[in-house]
Amino acid sequence: MKVVHAIDDQVLSVWLEKYGQQIEQMKGFKQFGLVSGAQLKAVLLYDWSKWESGIFDQHIFHVKFAAAESASAFQELMERFINWMRSEKCDFFFLRLEAADVEKNRIAQRLSHVYYVGGLTRLEAPPVHMEMPSTSEDVVISLPDEKEYDEAVSLAYQAFVKSRYALDPFLDQNAVQHFFQEWMKNNLLGRADINLAAKVNDEIVGLIQGLIKDDELVLDLLAIRPDAQGKGLGKKLVMAMVKASYERGHRFMSAGTQMHNTTAIQLYEKLGFRTKNSFLYYHVWPKKGER
Repeated sequence: MKVVHAIDDQVLSVWLEKYGQQIEQMKGFKQFGLVSGAQLKAVLLYDWSKWESGIFDQHIFHVKFAAAESASAFQELMERFINWMRSEKCDFFFLRLEAADVEKNRIAQRLSHVYYVGGLTRLEAPPVHMEMPSTSEDVVISLPDEKEYDEAVSLAYQAFVKSRYALDPFLDQNAVQHFFQEWMKNNLLGRADINLAAKVNDEIVGLIQGLIKDDELVLDLLAIRPDAQGKGLGKKLVMAMVKASYERGHRFMSAGTQMHNTTAIQLYEKLGFRTKNSFLYYHVWPKKGER
């Protein structure tokens, strides 16, 4: 099969629709495809992550979409793409696959240079009216004040201690901590549409952040200070966000958490969330040694 880096819009649109994607959401991404004769056999769309690359001082790419007409075509697509990225300015690229797609994950896990770095469970729930529960402590849920931003940012690493970045053996963990501090800071400075803090004795002990996407509210981050965990603060913060989403008239809410974070999953399920889908995460380092 032959590699192509430009795919006709109409042909690509048909491929994307076949897999439940819209071409408008994929415009601007780099293209990598396999053709046999005049027939498209496999497609991969990817993009350079400028912000992540700057934080980690690495050349980082994200695979946005990958599909093939057969398992053998998918394997060849990934092998050819990894070889291509070895010739490009790429330190690693991120690949996310549906956990239910056993065949694709089996292929990915057997490829050289591919490292499994965890998984994510995505849950959804319709926003509902909720009365805030009482807690054993005098907890105040409110917007964080600008003078409290540094205190809030200090919680960042607790929320991502088992993230795909933290589980990647090739990433410096000081850089990982800095990455999530910048993530939380950017959310506080305007990226997030809703920021709510849990305060005890005027100290921030928890934070939740949400992004609005059309008629959906996405829970982007939930962090509780270690010494304040197990006291119902996470439940109270999530319920406050559910209440805010209900008042704003969103059709549904979504939340993502690491697949092995059973505590968080159980919390969301008790509040009416149900698992929508799950993903397995891979970091591919094309220039690192063979596994």
